[in-house]
Amino acid sequence: MSIGKYVTNPGVIGSALGALSTARRTQSMRKDWRRLLVWGVWLAGLALSVATVAMQEQDDEFEERRKLEKK
Repeated sequence: MSIGKYVTNPGVIGSALGALSTARRTQSMRKDWRRLLVWGVWLAGLALSVATVAMQEQDDEFEERRKLEKK
């Protein structure tokens, strides 16, 4: 597994850079459960983008097999 495909993926880059806006947004918030919720949502988005990149090869293989079965 190569880390390069994660580092160069626009979805992962965008999600990671979203930490900057999340940090700015939560600086002015009170320190309660809502602040943790905002960070949790950001973390879920980052996890989804990383999982999408990880599953991309399997998705491509599935599409190839499906095309071959149709022929």
